[in-house]
Amino acid sequence: MSRTPGSGRGRIDFTTGPPWKKIILFALPLMLSNLLQQLYNTVGSIIVGRGVSHVGLAAVGLSGPYLRVLTSLFMGVAMGGNVLVAQFYGAKDKAGLRRTVHSAIVLSVTVGLALSVIGILLTPMILRLTGAPDDVYPMALTYMRILFSGIVFQMTYNMLASFLRGMGNSHTQLVILIISSIANIVLTLIFVIWFQWGVAGSGYATFISQLLSVVLIFFYLQKNEWTRISLRELKLHAAETKELLRIGLPTAVQQVVMSLAGMIVMGYIATYGTETIAGYSAGNTIDMYILMPIQSLNMSVTPFAAQNVGAGKIDRVHTAAKQVVIINSGVNLVISAAVLIFSGSLLGLFTDNAAAIAAGTIMLRCIVPTNILNAINQPLSGVIRGSGDPVTPMINSLLMVVVIRIPVIIALNRIFNRIEVIYVSQAASYICGLINILYVYRRGKWKKKVIARIEAMKRAAADEPL
Repeated sequence: MSRTPGSGRGRIDFTTGPPWKKIILFALPLMLSNLLQQLYNTVGSIIVGRGVSHVGLAAVGLSGPYLRVLTSLFMGVAMGGNVLVAQFYGAKDKAGLRRTVHSAIVLSVTVGLALSVIGILLTPMILRLTGAPDDVYPMALTYMRILFSGIVFQMTYNMLASFLRGMGNSHTQLVILIISSIANIVLTLIFVIWFQWGVAGSGYATFISQLLSVVLIFFYLQKNEWTRISLRELKLHAAETKELLRIGLPTAVQQVVMSLAGMIVMGYIATYGTETIAGYSAGNTIDMYILMPIQSLNMSVTPFAAQNVGAGKIDRVHTAAKQVVIINSGVNLVISAAVLIFSGSLLGLFTDNAAAIAAGTIMLRCIVPTNILNAINQPLSGVIRGSGDPVTPMINSLLMVVVIRIPVIIALNRIFNRIEVIYVSQAASYICGLINILYVYRRGKWKKKVIARIEAMKRAAADEPL
């Protein structure tokens, strides 16, 4: 007998009940999952900063934006899988959901392997073009190449986890990340402190923990007939693949642009020296904790919108958007205030280098107050994306980065030549992005795009694979 869609353990049906309650119940495991991911990143940075040096910490921090450029490509595909699975799940269409799952897995593994090769080959050129300091370059090169080798695991895990989120299951991801995070921290301690492998040890620990995550989530999916992976079905189904790309590619472009902007920003920061890079790395790690609730609620509101679109309940989508904005803003203000008050102590966890701590303090004081703008922007973008319109959030991100942030950095850095200019540019981009997304959302044209083409995909289900 087939299992009913809403009967799975820990699974949430977003189409019934109070929107805010369903979203929070779904978001809490995601928030804990993000917390664990950030925790082992933080512990890794502390171990490297203390166990290697502030140069090692700079190497890890310098690598971040460059790694995200390639990994952001598959985040768009994963978002396509998340939205499409949620829409089929809301429509109670098991066959369409299974076709989506198998098509998305083929895409993620293929693209992941290609990105691993590209990343390994391009790492030296990327570091030289962006002006990596000579003392940081060797460590950054080693660290990046190890992590690029594991991109296929990272991409596959994110895709598989997106299926669960689309079906209203966020608790399984939490359990898996608890296991992988503990493994990552223990391995980092062993490789960096005991074996004395430096930043390479941190990279190997991440590689192994990512592989472990893929294995665990794969075996979990095999227990559910809705997501059980079959070799016979493992192919690109034409209609579902087309829809995955329609939703995923604009999101991928958005993520890539944001990551490229991060590379440019890091390039400017690198001109201010190794201590500034280390301070920025530590400050950025702390800032991620502030962004965690925003990201978790945004990840929750997207499948909420998609499930309700699939069920034809558009009014619930609008109600959820307003409720999430209010919750997000309140939580952000509380966490931001705490970080600003204790910023010096928090930065001291990463390094005892006074110049690096001073640089991190400047970064936090400039960046943290702007996060409230993102707390409003992201949920509205998530609703629009979940409704089946990925183009509007993409255009908004392009506006923020290409039209506002980078030109502001280039212009003002030439005039003032101060690190604060780089951070102030983020506030300018957030303000413009928020104004634009509010205008688009209130106009309501996105509501006309909420019909997900599910019927068209049903009619095309018998087509030959691509």
